[in-house]
Amino acid sequence: MLNVGFITNNHYPRMGGMEYCTHFLAKHLNEMDAIQASVACGTLRGVPPDFEYPYPCYRAKSFSFLTPWLAQKNREQLVKKEKIQVFHGQMLHGGGYDAMRLSQQFDLPFVAQSHGADVQTVSEIIYGALNDSAKKHQIKEVLKNADRLIAVSSLNKQHMVDLGAQPDRIDVVFNGIAIKEMNAIPFHDLRPQLGLKPEDFVLISVGRNKPIKRMEMLFEALKKLKDYTSIKCMCVGPKQHLETLAQKYGVTDKVVLVGSIPENHDFNDEPPYPDLINAYRSANVFVSCSYVEAFSCATADALACGIPVIIGKCHGVKDVVKDGETGLVMQKESADELAQLILQLYEDRSALKSNEEQIKHSIAHLSWEHISKQMAHIYKALK
Repeated sequence: MLNVGFITNNHYPRMGGMEYCTHFLAKHLNEMDAIQASVACGTLRGVPPDFEYPYPCYRAKSFSFLTPWLAQKNREQLVKKEKIQVFHGQMLHGGGYDAMRLSQQFDLPFVAQSHGADVQTVSEIIYGALNDSAKKHQIKEVLKNADRLIAVSSLNKQHMVDLGAQPDRIDVVFNGIAIKEMNAIPFHDLRPQLGLKPEDFVLISVGRNKPIKRMEMLFEALKKLKDYTSIKCMCVGPKQHLETLAQKYGVTDKVVLVGSIPENHDFNDEPPYPDLINAYRSANVFVSCSYVEAFSCATADALACGIPVIIGKCHGVKDVVKDGETGLVMQKESADELAQLILQLYEDRSALKSNEEQIKHSIAHLSWEHISKQMAHIYKALK
């Protein structure tokens, strides 16, 4: 039996891409023969103390200045009780750095996985952990000392190499998709309840309105398409500031602010969420204008729902997007270019539906069952 210990800070069931990835990976590893995964995480405010994970999960307690000490004791308890043989640290300056210290303490190998924000920067919005000198030091220490490094895309790998990591010590393992669970969700057209017509050409964006998401570009592109009254856009995520942004660009008639899905998150509700999956299915095209994405889970989910995507050139998920077939990759990354690409798909909208199965098939290899086997192979090589 190979015992793997995930070291992370925030952890499922809080909403977040990295947390879901840890959850699904641990869950599917435990469904394999001769391997067991456990998780050590920080305090989760609001999560009921009796919340049950489908794998051993050690949640640290929090108490004023003792919090760091309690977190360390919690991880040590994980190591001893679960007889951990390999550590997997999530995010280089977070769980990755903590996994490195545990590796040194217990003389055990560790894998560190980047998820993007730890190794990528955007100077114009001062984005990325590397802008913090203390975190930058931790990231470089982990890159130097990890037994193996995991990148979620070739772009993510290049960012690590640029920081001094050895290329031959980095494995690219894409984020998985809950394909089986998604396919089990019955289709429910959300258009009627959102005031969208069957003939509308609907875009969908998913995520928080943060500077990194560059929502201004999307709204400016919609403004350039104002004469195409049937082109609409569903914005899924917190509505904060989006209404003001839509008013600024004069596109309130083209934008539907859906809000967060699910709206009231029940900790016992496991993703994928039916309403979110059906939001993808009710759209024609997924759009992401982010400056950079190591590997966008939202983009991958859209592909799994059979709709094409428009993404930026600094999006790691382009590794699995067939440009011109399952999606389009912006090169100039301007509102003009985005408007042209939207219009290109709009004019070819009759063909989009016939490509649905081809798009789904293009990412079938990203099932969590397959991703778990890839990771298990890496762990076993370190034992």
